[in-house]
Amino acid sequence: MDILVRPSGNIHGEVKVPPSKSYTHRYYFISLLTNGETRIDNPLISDDTIASFEAITKFGARGKPNDIISDGTPKPPNEIIDCRRSGTTCRFSTAIATCVNGVTIVDGDKQLRRRPIKDLALAIEQIGAEILSQEDRLPLVVKGGRIKNKEISIDASKSSQFLSALLILGAKIGLTIHVPKAPVSKGYIDITLKCLEDAGVKIYRDEYKLFTVDEAEIKGAVYTIPGDYSSASFMILIGLLGDGISIIGLDPNDLQPDKKILDISRCVGAQVRWREKRLIVSGGKLESFEVDLRDSPDLLPITSIIAAFAKGKTLIKGIKHNRLKESDRVKSVAINLKRMGVNVEVYEDEMIIYGGKPQASTFYSFGDHRIAMAFTVAALFLERPSKISGVEVTRDSYPQFFEHIKRLGGVIELC
Repeated sequence: MDILVRPSGNIHGEVKVPPSKSYTHRYYFISLLTNGETRIDNPLISDDTIASFEAITKFGARGKPNDIISDGTPKPPNEIIDCRRSGTTCRFSTAIATCVNGVTIVDGDKQLRRRPIKDLALAIEQIGAEILSQEDRLPLVVKGGRIKNKEISIDASKSSQFLSALLILGAKIGLTIHVPKAPVSKGYIDITLKCLEDAGVKIYRDEYKLFTVDEAEIKGAVYTIPGDYSSASFMILIGLLGDGISIIGLDPNDLQPDKKILDISRCVGAQVRWREKRLIVSGGKLESFEVDLRDSPDLLPITSIIAAFAKGKTLIKGIKHNRLKESDRVKSVAINLKRMGVNVEVYEDEMIIYGGKPQASTFYSFGDHRIAMAFTVAALFLERPSKISGVEVTRDSYPQFFEHIKRLGGVIELC
């Protein structure tokens, strides 16, 4: 699906952001390992989280997206676990398949098939699973149920989801996990630990180097999903470039790593304040800045847009694992910025953007929801209409995105 985005001038207002995708994924898989009923208040219903809900039902859970019943023991699926485009669903399902007494086939669309899985596969082979795959990519056949070893190591330097998947598996079988290389996206590991601790799982750790997860008998519980800072970042960008915005649904004390968008906003001169459970953001001077996104990789598209509108030379560091996301985000961002007339220099782990006055053009999503949303917001503030190609992928994380844009005054048409 392609859209035409017209410059909208006076765009502002109030919006309630979607629930957190990260929390929803984690509580779904914890509910699979729960003996009893799990109530999830305010889950995100998107293509990615539906993939996780469908995965746990194929492993034996039943119920509705906000009310799940399980006996705590995953069963061999009768169908392929179709992860769609969801990397989290893929990694968590692959780990869970280790404790399933039978064969599990994990697959996804062509985009997900290019994403790495080898390091996680090596780790679950240490536990005792047998893995069949071609070139260490999906589809993956996992023969599980034979636990031979409960002390393993994992390389999480490409994706923190590998470690998070093993932490969740550890709640079922008990695991000691060594992490010899510093993991990326540590904030997402913290979210996994919080969710497991909320479920009563005991975890002992040495920073991000060693984790011991006790086997647990998880009981039914109620979990509430907070608002999503990753999705909120697109609305915050509207506040920065436009006439201000009020955002409902965020927890100012949340662990989500993309809360870093607030620090970036302050860095470029925006006013950021909390008032009666609302986040209020209004635009700043948008001067050039320097930021490290190693632990907040999903902010690269948004941060690149801020840099494109900021005056001067902006340095964005810690970007190399963005090459392994839904698209090669480093490449996707650079291509679209150049189409915008913005000068970009790309290196192995950093990007330099020379901002100023970006121009309208045709931009591509590259099958990546965050690329589609970032450049849609940017197009609202250009001098002429712009075309955004392949925007249906926004359903992966923010199904109401275009509805919210229009409610704030944005002008978007199908083309």
